[in-house]
Formats: sequence, structure tokens, C-alpha cells
Amino acid sequence: MKTRYKILIGVGVTAAVGATTAFVGSKAVIDKVSRYRKRLAVKSFVKDKLHGNQKALELVDQLSDADVNNLLIAADRLTQLKDKLGEHADNLPDMMDDLRQTLMAYATKVKEKL
Repeated sequence: MKTRYKILIGVGVTAAVGATTAFVGSKAVIDKVSRYRKRLAVKSFVKDKLHGNQKALELVDQLSDADVNNLLIAADRLTQLKDKLGEHADNLPDMMDDLRQTLMAYATKVKEKL
């Protein structure tokens, strides 16, 4: 084999190993950054809602990744519930007005029967 072909094979193998390492390494880095961002989201929530309570922030540091994920899922569900209640709360004055009119009509009807 000529030296030229040996160099080409060596460069090809090195490129393949480098690409594989970069792929595996990038996945690990992406996972690590994702976990870090989730933990920061929980810390941000603690700072906003609990006014930066130091004990709560220390507790967040001690939580496992699964616990952090569960907290974020619960926060998302609470946000969805809040949004649903907000939709109904917008209609609340109209509903109260309708209820008042219905009760007034009923009271008038009962008064006429007496």
C-alpha cells in the first residue's frame, strides 16, 4: 500500500472517531445543560414566590433530578389550572348578573303567588 492511502485511511478513521466522540460528548453536555436549566427554573420559582428563602434554595440544591422534574411538572399543571380558572373568572360578572336576574324573577313570581 502506498503511504498516501495509509494517510487517507488514518485521517478517515481519526475523523470517524472524532465525530463519534463529539456526538456522544454533545449528548452528555446537552443533558447536563438541560438538568442545570431545570434546576435554575426551580430556583427562580423559589426566588419569586418564596421571596428568596435561603432554606428553600438550599433544599433545591439537594433535590435529585427526578424531584426537580416532578416539581416542574406540578408547576406546569398548576399554571394550566390557573389559566382554566382565569377563563371562567372572566365570565364571572356575567354569570352573577344572570343569577341575580334569575333570582329576582323567581322572587317576583313567588311574591305574586302569595
